[in-house]
Amino acid sequence: MMNLLPMELWDFGVRDLVRAAASAARRVPPDGRLALPELGPAFPIRSARAAIIIALRALELNSGARIGVPLYCCPVVFKAVREAGCVPLFIDVDPQTYCLSLEDTAAKAARLDALIAVHMFGNVADMAGLRAVMGNRPIVEDCAQSLGSRRDGRPAGGFGDIAVFSFRSGKYLSVGEGGGLYAGREDLRARVAALVDAAPASGTAEELVHVATTFLRSKLRSRPLYGLVGTWIWGVYNRNVDFVSKSPIALGRIHRSDLALARARLLALESLIRRQRANAAFYDAHLALDPAMRRGESPGARFNRYLYPLVFPSTALRDAMAARLRAKGVGTARPYEDVIAGAAQNYGYAGDCPAAEALLRRTLIIPSHYKLRQRQVERICRSVNEAWARVAPRVS
Repeated sequence: MMNLLPMELWDFGVRDLVRAAASAARRVPPDGRLALPELGPAFPIRSARAAIIIALRALELNSGARIGVPLYCCPVVFKAVREAGCVPLFIDVDPQTYCLSLEDTAAKAARLDALIAVHMFGNVADMAGLRAVMGNRPIVEDCAQSLGSRRDGRPAGGFGDIAVFSFRSGKYLSVGEGGGLYAGREDLRARVAALVDAAPASGTAEELVHVATTFLRSKLRSRPLYGLVGTWIWGVYNRNVDFVSKSPIALGRIHRSDLALARARLLALESLIRRQRANAAFYDAHLALDPAMRRGESPGARFNRYLYPLVFPSTALRDAMAARLRAKGVGTARPYEDVIAGAAQNYGYAGDCPAAEALLRRTLIIPSHYKLRQRQVERICRSVNEAWARVAPRVS
């Protein structure tokens, strides 16, 4: 299906390929810092996965420290916690924000040594409430999806002890891999700096392979290859690669090409967020769905609206909607479907996060990224409404 609209934006064209290759060919390490809007200098690192490991090590936690993590998040968070010598302890989420449940965090707080607050889909967790629950115990903000989001007048990343960011393809900046760490306290900045500076830098050959791979993967995630072969390739990968083996973690400095592209795209971040928020606002106003099936902003918040989730009454209805939308040329995603079983089998999840489990089984993401044209946004909205008109009568 040549015209299948991908849900994610993997933005890496020929011009990016040329610029990235030129940056990769430079025989100098990617020194320096990365200026994050409203926060200040951050430390670039190979990926957000590596950033979580460095953040936990910088906190100087004891071996085996228990780290609270939301069940509803990318499972690479669990993997990074284990790689850092810690143990993930699973916490339920708020069904409205997909972020940590304040109530469940409070119920499990006595067992926690630290917390990772994952800001899902561009939303921002109730950081004031989480800080009150955790007291002096450290909080790491996972801002992989919330770059540029704000809550209570403060930017995502400005609440916790250390914040990690992602510039991976498919995220707001979409540069290949790349991540960053921000710490407001001077002592933590010094520890993070030492750990980042000790990480190995990639050689020119590795850099060039990374650039070529990023370009190829981006093409497979974009029209027309996405509908022709890309979805089939990712399906084969997900079916055949073990849960724990996905998304390997390399502790190293950021690729030079990723750093150069991230710096350039940060200059346009605010305009990108405005466009993506406009797409979300259009859906808010025109999707003919029960309001309970949509998720908006929290009071006092301005989220980047990174993804647009819809929550259906059942798994069967969600999957029926996904099939109908694909037939109409609209790609969708059912994020982290394998987390429930994977977390139980590999990380000791005990089945005590019912809200997260319900969302994992019933959430569908539709395309909303900032490069969509208005006519495409209208087409997606119309397709969702038409599909739901056919599927909704199944609701008893």
